[in-house]
Amino acid sequence: MTEFVWGAATDVGRVRRANQDRHLVEDGMFVVADGMGGHSGGEIASEVTVDSLRGSGVISTLDELIDRVQEANAAVVARARREPALRGMGTTVSLLAELVRAGPHRLGIANVGDSRLYRLTADGLHQHTVDHSLVEALVRDGRLSRAEAANHPQRNIVTRALGIDEKVLVDAWELVPVAGDRYVICSDGLFGEIGAPEICEVLSTVEDPQSAAEDLVSRACAAGGRDNVTVVVVDIAQADSVDDVPDDRVTDTRKALPDGIFEGHHVADPPAADADDANPDYPNPDDPNPDDIVLPPVGKVFTWRLAAFVVAVLMVLVALVGSLAVYARSTYYVGVEGQEIVIYQGRPGGVLWFDATLETRSGLLVGALEPHDAELVLDGLEFDNLEDAEAHIEDLREQLSPETP
Repeated sequence: MTEFVWGAATDVGRVRRANQDRHLVEDGMFVVADGMGGHSGGEIASEVTVDSLRGSGVISTLDELIDRVQEANAAVVARARREPALRGMGTTVSLLAELVRAGPHRLGIANVGDSRLYRLTADGLHQHTVDHSLVEALVRDGRLSRAEAANHPQRNIVTRALGIDEKVLVDAWELVPVAGDRYVICSDGLFGEIGAPEICEVLSTVEDPQSAAEDLVSRACAAGGRDNVTVVVVDIAQADSVDDVPDDRVTDTRKALPDGIFEGHHVADPPAADADDANPDYPNPDDPNPDDIVLPPVGKVFTWRLAAFVVAVLMVLVALVGSLAVYARSTYYVGVEGQEIVIYQGRPGGVLWFDATLETRSGLLVGALEPHDAELVLDGLEFDNLEDAEAHIEDLREQLSPETP
């Protein structure tokens, strides 16, 4: 079995009015959730997530761990449906859990969003999770450097979160627990203010996990505290003995992609090419000789059946185009034109050749909003009618001070 010693700390920071972070620390389950969605939505999304994961019971496999995260996502979605004022709320989640099974136990890590999980060993600090964020995608594409990403104005925009869709894409890893290893789960309020070297220094020099968590939160607040900050430090006090422990501790991986979930570290080698594949000029005895292929005679090209078919297809196409036009124009969304928050009629990004059209200007600047509210506006926040979209802009306006442009 695995024995844990842990500590946790959280702070609203120096800028935000409310703490939308939530965390869970119980033997075998350690969670950090960073809410988003304006007003109280972010607080509720992260709280619902933590409550859903609390008391999860025995978890044995990565698939079961992913199911628990999916259940938390469903709980956030259901809450937003019951309370329309919470529409658009979401939360990140990063967690460490014990996988209990016959034989040596394992650890499971799951991640959605840009909260992180690190591991500290004698070799230094290692980031296990991958940020699901706009700037991380730009870095992977080579369009931003790490230094540029650290100060990018859209660094808080996440590309995955619980509560947005019925199903959420979850990354997960299975690890071997090793006595002496230290794990850190944190919201972006920590690494957004202090760098990995300073995080590593604290974790390496402060032995007590509670003191380490409090020190890290204090340093993040002193460095600016521009966001809520939450830190959970988990030490592996005892673990089953295992031979051949991987350096990164990872024994299995689930990387979620939009077209499915790919399992494992290794991609199977392609089958060895046979003589036919290696040399396209090498004749295949099963293929017919081109000289022996006989094409059937060509019959009459245009018949009354073909004419009826063409008319029917055209009628279906006209109906589809009409339906598409209705669909494309049947909604409104709050977005931006330049830096101004505006209301468009249509759908974000348009639908085929049906582009959204500008309906109303607000006079508000997106840069004046809280980062999470700005994220939703930049993505395009959809409403069923113009009145609801205008009401949302008024809600945003009420959050701003009279001096805010």
